[in-house]
This record gives sequence, C-alpha cells and structure tokens, in this order.
Amino acid sequence: MIPYRSEAGFGGATRAAAIDVVREAGDSAALPPCDGRFHYVPPWRAATLETLAKEVVPPVADLAARYSTSGRPDELITAGETATLLSACEYVRLRGGGDDCTLAFGGLPSELAEHARHDRMTVRAALACVGWFNANQRFLTGVDVDPRPTAGTPPVDGALYGPELARRYDPARQVTERFNDVLRGFAKDFLGSRRVLELGPGTGRVARNIAPLAGSYVGIEASLAMIEAGRRDGLDVRHGDMMAMPFDTGSVDVVVEHESIDFCAEPLLAATEVERVLALGGQFHRVELETTPAVEIGRLQEEIAARLAEVSGGVFPYWTKGQRQRLHRWLLGRGFVHRRIELARWDETRTLRNWLQGLVNASYPSFSGVDEQTALSVCVELARAASMGDLGTRWPGQVGVVLHQYECVDWCCSGHRPRP
Repeated sequence: MIPYRSEAGFGGATRAAAIDVVREAGDSAALPPCDGRFHYVPPWRAATLETLAKEVVPPVADLAARYSTSGRPDELITAGETATLLSACEYVRLRGGGDDCTLAFGGLPSELAEHARHDRMTVRAALACVGWFNANQRFLTGVDVDPRPTAGTPPVDGALYGPELARRYDPARQVTERFNDVLRGFAKDFLGSRRVLELGPGTGRVARNIAPLAGSYVGIEASLAMIEAGRRDGLDVRHGDMMAMPFDTGSVDVVVEHESIDFCAEPLLAATEVERVLALGGQFHRVELETTPAVEIGRLQEEIAARLAEVSGGVFPYWTKGQRQRLHRWLLGRGFVHRRIELARWDETRTLRNWLQGLVNASYPSFSGVDEQTALSVCVELARAASMGDLGTRWPGQVGVVLHQYECVDWCCSGHRPRP
C-alpha cells in the first residue's frame, strides 16, 4: 500500500518551493515558438507564479473569508469584487497570460460564463467562482483560499478536466489489443511486485493492463469524470494533482506516466513530487506511444491544423512536447539515470478518422472556440479535396511504444535531497 502523507504545514512552504523550482530551472527554457497554426501552451514562469501567489490569491482569499459564512446567498457583492474575482479566474485560466505569448484560451470557462454577464454577482455565484479558482491554483501556490468550504460541497474539476474531455478521451485515443499486450509485457518485466503510482491514469486504459501485475497500484487523477470511468473497472484512483501528491516521501517504488505530463500546468513541479515520493533506487517510467502515418496523412494533418487555426481566430491550442524535453533536462540535473527502451514497433492500418482524431481531440472545443463537429467537417472537406476518401478509408502507418526510464540511483547532492 502507498500511505497518504499528512497535509499539516504543507501550504506555506509549497508556495515558495514552487517559485524556487521554476526559477532554478530557468525561465528561458527552449520551447517551440508560436506560429500561425499552433499555440504551444507555455509552462508557468517564476514571475507569473509570484504574481499569482502575491497579487491574485490574497484578494480572492479575503473575498472568500468575507462571504463564506454569509447567510444571504442571493445578496449581491460589489461590482469591484465581481471584477476582481472574474479577473482572478481569467488569470488562472490563461496560465498567467503575461509571458509575451499569444494566449492559449479566450475568456472564462463555460461554467463561469453566466456569472460574467452580470456587473454584480450573487454571493452564491461568487463562492462558486472561488471554488473553481481554488481548484485550479492551490496546487501551484499551496494555499487554500477557501479553508471552510460549505458542508456537502462537491469537489470541482480543474479547467482542463471537465466532463467534455472525459467523454471524448477514449474515442479519440483508441488503441489496439497489440498496445495492451505491450503494456502487460512492460508490467511483467519492469513492475514486478513493487508499489506503483500512476500519474493521470485518465479513464484507465494503461491502468487496466498494469494494475493486476503490480504489487500494489494507485493512480492520481485531476478529473472527477475520468475517475468515475476508471473506478467502474475497480481501479484505485484518487482525486488529486500530480504537482502536490498526498503520498508520503519515499513511499513508492515505481511511478508510471503515459502522456499526462503534456497536460500539466507546470511539469517541473510534478517532477519534484515524483522525486519526493520515490524511494531511493525507485524508477520513473514514462511510456510514449509514437504513431507515424503515411506521408499523405502527414500533409493532410498540416492542412487541417492551418484551417482550424483560421476558424479559431488564428490560434489553435496545442500542448507542447517541449514539456517533455524540459522535464528530461531537469531530471538529469537532479541525478536520475536515463535509459530509452523501445518496447515494440509494428505496422498498423487504421481508418483516416483514427489517424486524424488527435487533431480533433486537441481542439478541445470549450477552450479553442472550435467545436467537435466543425473540426470533423474540416477533416472531411480537406480529405475529399486531397482525394483521400472519407473518414472510414483505411490507411497504413507505423506504431511504436517507447519507454523512458529514469532511475533514482542517488541524490545528486545533499541540497537536492527531496523535502519531506
């Protein structure tokens, strides 16, 4: 079993530690540039983390303290308080927005949009906004701005993890039984009887294969909707954030991650938690699925991305694989030993829809302004124009599964020993 750790005294230290980790790694880490088609969502910078911790959180905390015990939920808060709260939500929504980079997301999320239509929102609406803001910022700052939530208040999903994403996740990421076989082989060869923690298991497509073969298994997932899907298969998945995991230091033998780091607001903070929970000699396994479609499909993907950028106003959100390189450099600097292991590679024939589904899924309609049907229509239109058939036409390609293994063989120095 992987024990929970105490949360006592965790908050204040985490705020400073988060800023220090990002500053130590350097704000100038190389990332793919924004262009006319893609916006590569930038990681948090030290400056924007400081702004969040010192300027954005305190007024929201004051507002929460003022109204959390109010017995008049339909009373109106002031126009200034309303503007302050909505601005705070926008700041978290846009990941700081001050990095001299085109904003990834426009406006407020749909669940808060109705509140923004009023100059003065009700206390009930204000506390709903506080809850949403809190769910998205507390793991970066370590500060809970609503320490006395109303009894019976359900947890709130973060900005990226609502029901819409959960609904589209599995259809957009269909895998074959061959991939499942590779995962089971990986579990037999690398996990054995050890204590395994998976980051961001989603709906459980990896967990279903590895959990039965591990000594013990637990997953940590930010999406309540995805947790519900995973638990239907009997998986032990806890609600939480990989940037602030509620597990004891040194309590895990293996951490497994499959493409969830791409959706992490600040991957370096997740890396500090991986380092902390791993026992000395433990391993961090990053499993990557590599797909290489036919050349014609590659060209079509470029055309579709350009068209979707036009539809969405010139910016098409895309989670950068640059996060992975940044994470890799940080882990090596902390003394981890890295091995790249190709687990399998094979030829595979898929429908055109399946090859293109990643682009449709990456549009995340609630964030980019491109709904799913529009994205699919663009795929159909451009495929026909290129004489590639309809979305059911089958095309060849290649699939590979690569394991990046990071082993914690020793602490690089006493100053880098993980904090308890």
